[in-house]
Amino acid sequence: MLRVATFNIRNGRALDWLNSWWFRRGATAAAIGALGAEVLGLQEVYEFQRRYLARRLPGAQWFTQGRDGGTSGEQCPVAVSGGFVRVLEHRTRWYGDTPDVPGTRLPDASFPRVATLLRCRDQRTAREFTVVNTHLDERHPANRAASVRQLVGWLDPAVPAVVMGDFNAVHGDRKVMGPLLDAGFRLAPVTGGTVHGFTGKEDGRRIDHILASPQWTFEDAAVERERPGGRLPSDHWPVRATLRLQEGRTYRR
Repeated sequence: MLRVATFNIRNGRALDWLNSWWFRRGATAAAIGALGAEVLGLQEVYEFQRRYLARRLPGAQWFTQGRDGGTSGEQCPVAVSGGFVRVLEHRTRWYGDTPDVPGTRLPDASFPRVATLLRCRDQRTAREFTVVNTHLDERHPANRAASVRQLVGWLDPAVPAVVMGDFNAVHGDRKVMGPLLDAGFRLAPVTGGTVHGFTGKEDGRRIDHILASPQWTFEDAAVERERPGGRLPSDHWPVRATLRLQEGRTYRR
């Protein structure tokens, strides 16, 4: 069993008035803690936000790199806790022609876009699996589709994988989600929207997703809508899921 979650926490430099980071950061940390995730993917994270959350959520290991390299620019960090997940390897890759060069971007992209990839081992079973956290282009559907095609090419279909993040695409967008679905990935069975623009509404677009390769089964999943202290923790709602890795199952395309 593995509990995972994805959450776009809204970048801390945005001028959101009373919803700005400095007013809601305690609520963001509390909402993350309530998810109980052993593997957590966050998006739109600057280093000062990550440091704050690391202080508020002790015991987690963080794996990340800014999209401009090092700690510069927004990050897509993965935080691992719980004690039984050992990270064997981690790397950040950029969508584009030179995926291992920081700052690489796709044509006409406003920003570089990254994926954080972890190769992990469950210390209880010695099974290995991959975790990917990403945030796709906000403007160009063609770039989102190209990113997912590139991401699928980075994955070994024989290794169980969980892919999560803000795809800036709804679950039914085949041009974007299709390469993962065609590779056998399944979306976490959740309902309702995830992006609400600090309105708190529940029927917005669902663009934040958790997908699991065929070696996993979903035990449960949900969009969480907690408001710690009555405050919205972000302009997105987080998505969480509990997965079970099936014994000895492999899959090849």
